[in-house]
Amino acid sequence: MVESNADPLVVTARIRRETRDADEERAREAAQSAVPPVASPPPAQGSLVVAPPPARTAGDPPDAETAYRHARLGVVAVLVLVLFWTWLRQRRAARQ
Repeated sequence: MVESNADPLVVTARIRRETRDADEERAREAAQSAVPPVASPPPAQGSLVVAPPPARTAGDPPDAETAYRHARLGVVAVLVLVLFWTWLRQRRAARQ
């Protein structure tokens, strides 16, 4: 923060010093990031076994995410049907 009655030469010198310090800091960070990271060796073949998830059968209950999605879809479908029915009734009432 600069004082309102500060000497303009002092303020200019402070701004230049802070700018120079920031430039030096950016140069140091760029030099550090320019060093390539050490690559880890690839995993040995056969050391990691990935099994597929077990197959779902028809009697299994759905997981929570699927059940929530189905419930939300049902609520939206009911809402659309109610709005359509209301629109249809208003349209018929306007014709009569």
